[in-house]
Amino acid sequence: MSSHDLRHLLLALTAVGVLCVLPIALGAPIDLLLAAPVLLLALPLLAGRYLGEETLDRLARVVAARRRPRTVAALLSTARGPRVLLARGGALLARSLAVRPPPAAPVIR
Repeated sequence: MSSHDLRHLLLALTAVGVLCVLPIALGAPIDLLLAAPVLLLALPLLAGRYLGEETLDRLARVVAARRRPRTVAALLSTARGPRVLLARGGALLARSLAVRPPPAAPVIR
């Protein structure tokens, strides 16, 4: 962070601090202090900075470097046979309590 950005951030934090103390000194309701966290989070965004921006960029580059494109052979080796839908939830209860079980589950390809 450059000294110019740091100076702006310190100025903004000072302004928020003054805005937090001013209502107390003037006898205004303390409910205005509820807005202080929102102001503290909004100030860097309004200044055009996103907290942790560099870290997110670095992590995205690391993940992209680790990710390798999958080949056709790798895709074919992970192919599975047909899946059978299994009963779940209420259908599972109904199937176990049924005198005559329902028809066989469909096969999905």
